[in-house]
Amino acid sequence: MAENTPSLKEKLEGSKKYLLNADLKGANLEGANLEGAELIGADLRGANLKKIYLSLAKISKANLSGADLTEANLSGADLNKSNLGGSNLQNAYVRRADLRGANFSETNLTKANLRECALYKVWMKNADCTGANLQNIKASRSQMQDTVFKGAKLEGADLSGARLERANFEDAGLQTANLNHANLKGANLKRADLRGANLHHVVGLTREQIELALMDKKTLLPSYLKIKWTSETVFEFLDDKN
Repeated sequence: MAENTPSLKEKLEGSKKYLLNADLKGANLEGANLEGAELIGADLRGANLKKIYLSLAKISKANLSGADLTEANLSGADLNKSNLGGSNLQNAYVRRADLRGANFSETNLTKANLRECALYKVWMKNADCTGANLQNIKASRSQMQDTVFKGAKLEGADLSGARLERANFEDAGLQTANLNHANLKGANLKRADLRGANLHHVVGLTREQIELALMDKKTLLPSYLKIKWTSETVFEFLDDKN
C-alpha cells in the first residue's frame, strides 16, 4: 500500500520555524496555519495564500508580488520592506502589522483591515483601498499618489508629509487625521469628513476641494485658505484666491 505523501502545506505547517529565504513561488498554501513563521526574504510571488494564517509571522524583505492574500490573517506580522506590489489583500486582516517601507503599489486592499498598522514611508501608489479600515495608521512620508480611499476609514490616521496627489478620498472618514505637510494636489475630497483634521501646511489644497468636503471649526486649514465660520460646520471664503 502506498504511503500518504504530505502536501506542501502540511510540510510547511510542520516546519514553519525554518522558512527563511524559502522559494515558494506559485505555491498553493490556501488556508495554511503558519502563525509566527519565519519567512524573512522568502519568495512567494504569485502564491495562493487565500485565508492563510500568518499572525505574528516574520515576513520582512519577502517578495509577495502578485500573491493572492484574500481574507488572509496577517495581524501583528512583520512585513517591513516586503514587496506586495500587485497582490490581492481583499478583506485581509492586517491589524497592527509592521508595514514600514513595504511596497503596496497597484495592490487590491478593498475592505482590508489595516487598523493601527505602521506604514511609515510605505509605497502605495495606485492602490485600491475602497472601504478599507485604516484608522490610526502611522503613514507619515508615505507615497500614496493615485490611490483610491473611497469610503475608507482613516480616522486618527497620521498622513503627515504623505504624497497624496490625485488620491480619491470620496466619502472617506478623516476625522482628526494628521495631514500636516501632506500633498493633496488634485485629490478628490468629495464628501470626505475632515472634521478636526490637521491640514496645516498642506500643499496643493484649493477652495474647490474643501468646498466639497465636510469640516468644522476644529479643522486646521493652511494659511493660504482664509475662511470665516458662520456656524459650527458652515463657512465662507474671505477672498477669491485658491
